[in-house]
Amino acid sequence: MAVTVTDDAISKDHKKQMAAAALFIEVLKSDFEQRDEEWAVVKSALHELFSLSNEEIDQITSLAEDEVDTAVSLRGFTSCINESYSNEEKVKIVEMLWRVALADGILDKHENHIMRKIGALLYIPHKDYVRAKQQARSHNS
Repeated sequence: MAVTVTDDAISKDHKKQMAAAALFIEVLKSDFEQRDEEWAVVKSALHELFSLSNEEIDQITSLAEDEVDTAVSLRGFTSCINESYSNEEKVKIVEMLWRVALADGILDKHENHIMRKIGALLYIPHKDYVRAKQQARSHNS
């Protein structure tokens, strides 16, 4: 019985991590260019959020890329995050997503669009969304 509880906890944590990683990759790919500095921010964000090792980050980003490539919408990822994270945690994820979008110093219209879409799907209040963007800008400068 204890093994099942542990397995469920691991599975739940894994789903949370995968959903967040998938959103990072969606933002990273949204401008049709995957730059090294964007990947560095994705990896840093995953480490900061989940305290994952470099090997674990490589594994989860690889799996998340596969999920993103086969996903038909963002809803699967955002609904998992809505079920698993507090509003404060979701705002932190949005800030980190902004860090990815701003990592190369250029905010592409596609990046801006996907960020607005993710913010809406995560039900982030506008003031928190703007604050997250400002914090990401100050972090990246």
